[in-house]
Amino acid sequence: MKLALSAETYREPDAFKIERQAVWANEWIMFCTTAELSQPGEYFAGELAGFNILLVVDPEGSIVGFHNVCPHRAGVLAWPGQGTLGNLVCKYHGWAFGWDGNLKSARDFGNDEPLCAEHSELKKIRVETWGPLVFVHLGEPAQSLIDSLGGLIAKTESFPVETFSYARRMTRELACNWKTYVDNYLEGYHVQLLHPSLNRALKMSSYKVSVHDDSYCVHECEPSDGSPVAGAWLFRYPNLAINLYPSGMNVERIIPVGHDRTHVVYDYFAFDTSEDNIAQMVAMSNEILDEDQYICEIVQKNLDSGIYEAGPLSPRHEVGLEWFQSKVKNALLS
Repeated sequence: MKLALSAETYREPDAFKIERQAVWANEWIMFCTTAELSQPGEYFAGELAGFNILLVVDPEGSIVGFHNVCPHRAGVLAWPGQGTLGNLVCKYHGWAFGWDGNLKSARDFGNDEPLCAEHSELKKIRVETWGPLVFVHLGEPAQSLIDSLGGLIAKTESFPVETFSYARRMTRELACNWKTYVDNYLEGYHVQLLHPSLNRALKMSSYKVSVHDDSYCVHECEPSDGSPVAGAWLFRYPNLAINLYPSGMNVERIIPVGHDRTHVVYDYFAFDTSEDNIAQMVAMSNEILDEDQYICEIVQKNLDSGIYEAGPLSPRHEVGLEWFQSKVKNALLS
């Protein structure tokens, strides 16, 4: 019988510290959308597992990425959020950098000696895109983004994603470890007890999660009314869920902001981006997320209590958990 990850990995700050390098700095991670980075000078700045990241469109129209950390005294080149930059200048002391990340001028520094690279260059981040999604890799990727996506790309090709436009983002903070929420996402075992609307809409006896080429898994379930299944629900390790439908998609990211806090971020795309249509998509997400947040935060308190250590994984319902937790475990051991 397979056992779940130990409670310690969900509650200890030291475990999260190790994960920052072993998981989050070692994978292609979706960071934002191309809708936010379409014109020269447009930028998006934010955090990913404690890393402060800046993506910006250079004058040639390419997206370039840097750690949003000045080498002088750890200031930032851009405030969190999105906007437009005419150049890369530290907000703290005014050091200016070129679009290649190299120092152009150290404002009134008072030293004529040249600075070494460590003290005069922004730390670069690899950036690649797939469709409307922008990914970053904080380390040295063994594969390109496209190669790392594997069969996931083919799985999405029957949907008219190119006809969808970006509509809205919604972010929710949960008082739990990021893995607590991912574990919950990766099984339908709890749906009959916690999600009444989903339970009515789905034939739960047909619900299954299957793993495909070790890079992603798929949720499948027949509708309760017997109509053809029109959607695809995909999860890519470590934190990306893509929920596809003929008329739109909801891209969900599970992002740690600490060992005990998680942001769940939804980006909505649709053919019809009218306010009414997007409001319906958001309302559906909020209903399910309300129910998931409630149980995940209770589970996290129990993980923190010291009573639970590690329970058995269902070979019928928790195949996705076994796959995900094995990948986390392997990353921590490598």
